[in-house]
Amino acid sequence: MIDYYEMTRDFWLINLSKQLETPTLVRIDINIPVVDGKIVENSYRLHVYADVLTLLSEYAGIVAVAHQGRKGQDDFIPLKQHWVVLRKLLPTDIDIDFIPFDKVFTEETKNRIRKLRRREVILLDNIRMLDEETSFNPSNSKFIEFFKGVIKSAVNDAIPVWHRPHTSLMALPYIAKTYVGVRSILELKTLKDVLEAKEKGVALIMGGAKLAKVNYLMKILKWAKGYTGGLPGQLLAYVDGHDLNIRNINFLKKKFKEKDFIAAKELVKKFNVKYPKDFVIVENGEKKVVSLDEIGKCNGIIYDIGPETVEWYASETEGMDIRIRAGPLGVFERGFDNGVKLTKMIAGSGLIFLGGDTTAEVSMYGLDKIIANTGGVLCVSGGSFLHGLAGEPYYSIDELIKMQKRN
Repeated sequence: MIDYYEMTRDFWLINLSKQLETPTLVRIDINIPVVDGKIVENSYRLHVYADVLTLLSEYAGIVAVAHQGRKGQDDFIPLKQHWVVLRKLLPTDIDIDFIPFDKVFTEETKNRIRKLRRREVILLDNIRMLDEETSFNPSNSKFIEFFKGVIKSAVNDAIPVWHRPHTSLMALPYIAKTYVGVRSILELKTLKDVLEAKEKGVALIMGGAKLAKVNYLMKILKWAKGYTGGLPGQLLAYVDGHDLNIRNINFLKKKFKEKDFIAAKELVKKFNVKYPKDFVIVENGEKKVVSLDEIGKCNGIIYDIGPETVEWYASETEGMDIRIRAGPLGVFERGFDNGVKLTKMIAGSGLIFLGGDTTAEVSMYGLDKIIANTGGVLCVSGGSFLHGLAGEPYYSIDELIKMQKRN
């Protein structure tokens, strides 16, 4: 395993008044769910990074770089809505401006950056609109050319996207002295805590709408115990021979590829990953709890794990030092909250929530502060956390260490 917590110590942002200079370029991650073109405003990530920007702007003028979605997908939108929410979240004495993408790489913006002062923030538009963002080449990078000589210090605080070798992350040490950000240090410590608890018991409870990268899971499940809900839970139950009724089976076949069905079967057979014993379904407008053995006789659509599964998972994981929730276990947006009930049952020291929709779930039900105040940790990183658990490299951090040791 790669211990990035210790490897990055020399590059931690821990003395802000001495380390930050105006202007400072900060890579953050405010990539959040989008519904019908509108962002989910109560996103945990927006609140976290509003606090990060508030802290950093106390010591330097800040240029914030972030992304939203991927080209060609519905959630690929400008960051103007994010800016509006950040304006509400930041203290009134901090000014935050927004630069649309067609004006980002201009002399006008460069001059605006040069004139930045403390307690001023500029949010640049969705960096994934830049063609070179997904193909880093330092020898002819527009990103490096624009910022080099203007930016005085840089911060990589976008741990949720560290598993991608994207330009806005990789380029930072080519532009100015670069530090690992305060939020990312916290989550690296959480990652280290998990890896050190291997012998004391680690549970990974996986939900959501997709199967996490199987190559990650195969490595993690060699030492962690796996439990599923959401669509992965249905998928594993189906490949293990259970009839989920034609409506749910057809939905699974639309959502997953053939390789996912093959991988799911291996997760059950080789790694003994658990799937739900019962589900909450909606049939003819009525909510029902149905056992796994009976669901094939119904016509209802699955919306949540059932209460027996909640009790079972809680009992199985109660003696484990670490319990990781990764992905919603039901359609929490519509009031299916058995994942929340499970969370309450396994709360306390060692409970870790991974980013994205999982933290949106606890925020919606008001559990975020309760978890944080009772020994749990809410992470903004999701896929990148699993990437680290699997022992995979964080490319931009490797680049940061290499470049700054060379200098």
